[in-house]
Amino acid sequence: MFENKRTIFIIIGFLIIWSLMVSCLLGFLTKENLLFLFSISFLSFGIFAYLLQFLLNKNFFRQEEQCEIEEIKEEKDNIEEKDLIKEEEYIERISVKTGQKLDVLILKDIMFFQSNGDYVSIYSRENVYLKEQTMKYFEKNLPPKQFIRIHRCYIVNIDFISSIQNYKKNQFKIKLKNNYELKASQTGYNLLKERLSI
Repeated sequence: MFENKRTIFIIIGFLIIWSLMVSCLLGFLTKENLLFLFSISFLSFGIFAYLLQFLLNKNFFRQEEQCEIEEIKEEKDNIEEKDLIKEEEYIERISVKTGQKLDVLILKDIMFFQSNGDYVSIYSRENVYLKEQTMKYFEKNLPPKQFIRIHRCYIVNIDFISSIQNYKKNQFKIKLKNNYELKASQTGYNLLKERLSI
């Protein structure tokens, strides 16, 4: 109830002094036994101090709980805010220049990315584009809920996956809806399992 011994001693000291003063005053006014008056006043002030401390502590703990709840809410809001910021940081479209022509590709139309030396081949529903960029860049900047790096050579859009087959030790075949077949490593397969809840 009381936080430390020092506080207890201070309270007891205060009670003794206060009880002495009150019992002396009452003894002077009523001519009663000083020891009896001291005992009664010490006991009544002790109970009063205990109840007061109990109520203050109860209120203090309630405030502390409220602070903790507010802190948890604040942390949750911060995490949600960070997630929103992160989602906004992902690319939404990719522009590819072919000669004088500039094509803008929307992510939902891209089936997969394939490493091609210093370039990346981007396979969309209708065409294959070559972009001077690294796989690492796309792995970092594509939305991870939609695109997974299944192999050092491939990043796939999970919306286009039709089946997954085990064909060698720690190697898997990912078949896409348009009959493309891609290799997946054990790590890539594990990521797919996690993302697709297999």
